[in-house]
Amino acid sequence: MIRFLKWTRVMFWWGLGILMASTVMTVVAYERYHFPTQFEIQHSTNISTEYSGDYQETILKSRTSSVMLMSTDIFMGGIATSSGTYFVANDTPYVVTTAHGVVGPCFLVAISHENTTVSCDEFIVVDTESDYIIMKLEEEIPGRTPIEIPKDLPLGNEWRKSYSILNKIIYTGYPNLTGPLTLKGDVVGYAGEELIYIFSHAYSGSSGSGVFSTNGKYIGMIMAIDVGENELGVTVLENIVIVTPAYKIDWSVVLN
Repeated sequence: MIRFLKWTRVMFWWGLGILMASTVMTVVAYERYHFPTQFEIQHSTNISTEYSGDYQETILKSRTSSVMLMSTDIFMGGIATSSGTYFVANDTPYVVTTAHGVVGPCFLVAISHENTTVSCDEFIVVDTESDYIIMKLEEEIPGRTPIEIPKDLPLGNEWRKSYSILNKIIYTGYPNLTGPLTLKGDVVGYAGEELIYIFSHAYSGSSGSGVFSTNGKYIGMIMAIDVGENELGVTVLENIVIVTPAYKIDWSVVLN
């Protein structure tokens, strides 16, 4: 009887070992020969693992808070496209973008992502000198995750570090009606006392894209690419991008 029980126990563990081994082999085979679906490839969490966890979280924050804006000129009928950042303050949804990228009144502005579109409810502030608009939305944007103001702004010495030379940045936008496209870059200089130069890439439609430091703080927005002149005419530096720093935005209008 004892011998039988020992044999039964041996057979049990032997069978369990075979089951576990076969399960592992099945998983390995699946991972090796499984072809991902389009949904899996394009999912917002499909981010390169060569970056640190914090860096990946910032990339995700940049991508999931980015939106495309389309505005219509009420007089000329022209349509302009730009990028923006979706945020909440005091539980109210907003978008911040460049002023020059919005050519029409609030009721002719559409904020979209993929197949979802929401409308502008009210321009809270339009600052053409600092080149930004904060607009209140009629509703939250499904499928988007807003950043939180003031939580996602730098604090104290973080402001200085955010704009330090060769500090790395991330931004996501919708150039030429494509996107969202996520790019990285570095702070490379300053335009006077008010603007920041970054080494990256930007094209038509990128204006308004939110710029983030790698620790997830919103530090500004894409304003324009650098344009200069030489003896041969106008030179467009598509990899030298001008950024409006976040401290030039009057956030008190949505916090008070």
